[in-house]
Amino acid sequence: MSRILIIEDSKMLCTIMQDLLSRFTDFDFDIANTYTKAEEYLQKYRYDYGVADLHLPDAESGQAVKLMNRHDIAPIIFTSDFSDALRDTFENSPIVDYILKERYENIVTVVEKLLQLEANRRKKVLIVDDSMTYRYYLKNNLGLHQFNVLEAENGSKALEVIKNNPEIELMITDYHMPIMDGLELTRKVRKKYSKKDMAIITLTGETKSYITSKFLKEGANDYITKPFSRDEFYARIYQNIESLEMFNQVKEIFEYDIINILCEVTEYKCAETGSHIKRIQEYTSLLARLNGTYEKEADVIGKMAALHDIGKIAIPDSILGKPGKLSSEEFDIMKTHSMHGKNILKEAFKSDPKIGSIAVDIAYCHHERYDGKGYPEGLSGDEIPMTARIVSIVDCFDALANKRVYKDAWEIQDVLNYIKAESGKSYDPKLVNLFLKHIDEFLAILYKYDVEKTA
Repeated sequence: MSRILIIEDSKMLCTIMQDLLSRFTDFDFDIANTYTKAEEYLQKYRYDYGVADLHLPDAESGQAVKLMNRHDIAPIIFTSDFSDALRDTFENSPIVDYILKERYENIVTVVEKLLQLEANRRKKVLIVDDSMTYRYYLKNNLGLHQFNVLEAENGSKALEVIKNNPEIELMITDYHMPIMDGLELTRKVRKKYSKKDMAIITLTGETKSYITSKFLKEGANDYITKPFSRDEFYARIYQNIESLEMFNQVKEIFEYDIINILCEVTEYKCAETGSHIKRIQEYTSLLARLNGTYEKEADVIGKMAALHDIGKIAIPDSILGKPGKLSSEEFDIMKTHSMHGKNILKEAFKSDPKIGSIAVDIAYCHHERYDGKGYPEGLSGDEIPMTARIVSIVDCFDALANKRVYKDAWEIQDVLNYIKAESGKSYDPKLVNLFLKHIDEFLAILYKYDVEKTA
């Protein structure tokens, strides 16, 4: 849990700050009303963030900021007096921001800024510049705001970094670089990532307007002309981050509606119940995280896993609801649900192919086997998308542990013995080991919802 030191001599502001932090955050925090008390706290504890007034009874000229800097804390300056001359003094100092005490709501702004810093730790930003000195300068400034910063010295290296870190939210690229310049990099990135997926800010020393217009036409969200002030830099960064978050909120609402509609159709048509679909989502997200997937991406994979059997809406009811074993002809028809699911989801997520590809991979490949004896393509091993390998295990687990029209529920130990026996045959051995090692967490999800007593 992150810890905050607040250096502020106003009792009223301290009371309000304490109330806001206690009610709306999970931060641990200490409040010092003098420079001396702040020194005592800093000798005892390590702090992640700080808030400092410039004028204290025993330190009237901003010494509290320098104190925090000596302890590797870049504070938020919260003060009633911050002139242009004072702003210039702190232009190159390790500070996050300065907020004036002129209105009550600015106390809320301080708390919001602290929460933003905590959220920034989960945001990846890529800096692309052939100048090591300039990369260091940008990385240092982004680091003050807690961003997770990656680097590349040219466009070609940047593409490699992006391939290995698809969750990057913002790329800041210089124009003139060897091997691949910023314009070509922007062009290539936009072929795979839309403005809804990744924001791109261009840095250029060019003053000619047609250069910046070229970048904007190729897909850059914004540009900054060198040299620039730190204030301008942060303003542009947050403007683009906030725009991306707005896109993502809209996208999440849109995706939620699509998923709900498709899941309702699946529940209505198929033997599975709503609790089965909810469990599949949670199982999948859990196993993806255990396998090292970034948390946000794991949640998306879990949502898409809810649609794994959407193709069954194209299968006749007489086959879906048959209480006994299917004939070979009926089973051949049942197997076509993978292709139907692929086609349905490609169309449903046509406006967002990046998300759609996850759903399609799961729906189309979750009946492939690790040994290559599955369907529809007979893929084996790593040829099978990781998302589908995950769903195949948890789908089997849930299906065997619950009653269906064609079978009774198995005992849990029998289910686990079966999955263990199929390791390396039906299922990825590494994923099976993870699943069995953390079986208590999967059982908790199983019993979180009522286990189906009837089909």
